[in-house]
Amino acid sequence: MSTITPTQPVAPAESEIEVGGLLAEFRSAADVVSAAKLLRRQGYQNLEVYSPHPIHGIDKVLNAKGSLLPWGALAGAIIGLTGGLWMAWWMNAVDYPFIISGKPMFSFLPSLPVAFELAILLAAFAVFGGAIALGGLPRPANRLFRIPAFARATNDRFFICVDEADAKFQTEKTKTLLQDARSVRIESVPVIDSRESKLPRPFVLVAIVLSVLALIPPVLIAKARSTTSTLPRLSFISDMDHQPKFKAQTTNSLFADGRSMRPQMAGTIAQGDLRDDSAFYRGIQEQEAAGSVSGDSEGNVTFLTGTLTANGVASIKDEQPKNVPKWVTEFPVPVDESLIRRGQQRYEIFCATCHGIGGDGDGLVTLRALELEQGTWVKPTSLHAEPIREQPVGQLYNTIANGVRKMPGYASQIPVRDRWAIISYLRALQKTRTATADEVPADVLPNMRELN
Repeated sequence: MSTITPTQPVAPAESEIEVGGLLAEFRSAADVVSAAKLLRRQGYQNLEVYSPHPIHGIDKVLNAKGSLLPWGALAGAIIGLTGGLWMAWWMNAVDYPFIISGKPMFSFLPSLPVAFELAILLAAFAVFGGAIALGGLPRPANRLFRIPAFARATNDRFFICVDEADAKFQTEKTKTLLQDARSVRIESVPVIDSRESKLPRPFVLVAIVLSVLALIPPVLIAKARSTTSTLPRLSFISDMDHQPKFKAQTTNSLFADGRSMRPQMAGTIAQGDLRDDSAFYRGIQEQEAAGSVSGDSEGNVTFLTGTLTANGVASIKDEQPKNVPKWVTEFPVPVDESLIRRGQQRYEIFCATCHGIGGDGDGLVTLRALELEQGTWVKPTSLHAEPIREQPVGQLYNTIANGVRKMPGYASQIPVRDRWAIISYLRALQKTRTATADEVPADVLPNMRELN
């Protein structure tokens, strides 16, 4: 009677197992360098060394090529630098040209900080993105991570991985060489299925959803910029939109009279309601019947023309008057040395930049603008020209307060008394060109002759 013995499973021979390479472990950096040199002498090319710290000279042993990251950083820096300069030129000189004190539309040095920051930013982006791309990331599956001993590559062990794609790779022969090189452990590198190297499907779906959601804000912003709506805008930070305040024509228990609107303080007037002392605040003695002049406590003048009726002005048009105001010819303030000194100080602060210290229209801003030859600058008239010398002081005052032609008004910057001080200094400055010997004090005349 025969007995049937169950068949035992036979383990496949090692040569039959698909091997993606060999991973050899070493105790020291010297051992791993010696092993790498040995493999290189035998003609191996696809080698990779893993170490917990940099090993000097290993790149030369492995004949490793230089990284492309520095070139990527250089390209990003060049693009950022040129792009920043182009952006500054386009915004200032082409898209929205605006003259500021005769300064050039585009200048290299003021635009350099923005270009420098863009160069640094794009260089960083190039290095970050390049490291991900050149490293083959993202890598969902790494075959070396399936070898438990490889975890010590970041601690105290050194490894050499010989890829099976190497032309010299033979499992037994390569293992023998690694053993001869004093390897303490040799592991077979598993082969990863192509499906494992792909991103997980849920991850891909989440990434697609997030990408679509990220497009919603810019689409909404573009829609809001190109359309109109009767609804109030969205307010994510409502501190400035909805703040505690008292509205007009409402009650308020905070004040004794129970009103939110406060009465006008004693001794004050609303801006634009000033009517007294026209000579001091406006430089005007009187106005012809065909026009009127309104102003405020800062001396700002607005010319209005209209038709007078028995009850006042029936219709008013905002246009230049047909009749010129009757400017004051005498200073409405006492003129003394202190006023002239004050005027000189204010003149050098506000006026000399364009008109020049001597009033010849050769200030630093003017010289710079004329040097650029952009054709947009109008040189200030010399303050010593006859038309300027013949202007009444009231007209000069109005020019300072409200401006003329390209000159802006300085009513918001120069107080009323300082405007008269500047005019007093201007008259003294003009006298330096027109005064005769009879007008010079006797004690000063000898010194002037010595200077001449």
